[in-house]
Amino acid sequence: MSAKEYARLVPRMHRARRTPVIDRPMRPRMIAWAGPAAFYPNRFYEIDKWYKGRIDKPEQVPKMHVIDPTNHLHSLAEFFERQKPDQPSIDIGFAPRPQPVSTVKTVEERAELERKARKLELWIDPETTQFDSLEVIKHYGVFEHLFGPGTFFVNVQNLDVAYGDNAVYFGNHITAETTTVKPQVKIESVKPGGFNTLVMVNLDGNPYEKEGEIIHWMVANIPDGKEIQEGQEVVQYLQPLPFCGTGYHRVAFLLFRHEQRLDSLPKLESASLSGRILLMPTFYKQNEEKITPSSIAFFQTSYDITVKDKLHAMGLKSPIYEYQYNPALKPEQKEFPKKPQPFDL
Repeated sequence: MSAKEYARLVPRMHRARRTPVIDRPMRPRMIAWAGPAAFYPNRFYEIDKWYKGRIDKPEQVPKMHVIDPTNHLHSLAEFFERQKPDQPSIDIGFAPRPQPVSTVKTVEERAELERKARKLELWIDPETTQFDSLEVIKHYGVFEHLFGPGTFFVNVQNLDVAYGDNAVYFGNHITAETTTVKPQVKIESVKPGGFNTLVMVNLDGNPYEKEGEIIHWMVANIPDGKEIQEGQEVVQYLQPLPFCGTGYHRVAFLLFRHEQRLDSLPKLESASLSGRILLMPTFYKQNEEKITPSSIAFFQTSYDITVKDKLHAMGLKSPIYEYQYNPALKPEQKEFPKKPQPFDL
């Protein structure tokens, strides 16, 4: 009997001796027995033999200590004080050139510049703009690698180096394939009667245990105002050789200025790679009274097939370096503290 039929019969009949059964879904009469493990506090800790990846019961986390921020936070002045270098920087070059005084433009000139900029007619010569190259060179650690920590100098002589259409600036990338031939070098004439010495050095290309850098090209005693071919080629040109897996190599063109000819030049062997190793701080220290760095430019290069071909042509094998990763860190499991504690201190 359905509930609808029962409701229709009730007003006409006496109270039934028992409540009639109403149609409803079947409900289970028994609870399935899951074993005693279902009633343990934690079945993974008490009975875990059946679990394939058994885990050990983690240790209790020690109570965290509340840190007083006043003892650990510092002001901005204290932060800048800690950022100061331990030793002062030493300028080993010439005094910077005086910068031309910029003239104040009139309202009409500023309006004309704004009109050209809005119509995309304003041309800016990048050679005349001020570029803080010193900070870029310091960022890449070129000065520290060549002359030691805390040393620097300012470019006071124009040095233009280019591989065809690819000029060398301050850290730009040039492929190794482009550097297979000598670059075009133009040195600014500063004072007649003086000399220049150009050194091309790879700061990251020494694979031997002997300390120093690989000299890829060295031309000494270049007369002021003359072409680089007029100088004395101490080390023949060799393209940069960044080995496979060693990443980017910093290749610098370093220009020294001196009033007299250099007689005590390093004796290097151009035929072998190991014979080109020279410790630049030692070379500079030996000729410190005669030479002064006047300009620097550098680029970055990486491995390609031309490096392998050049090494094989020199009778050397092309090494492959692989990065050795540290083993994966597997921290021990720790139980979360029972009491609420701060998480950001």
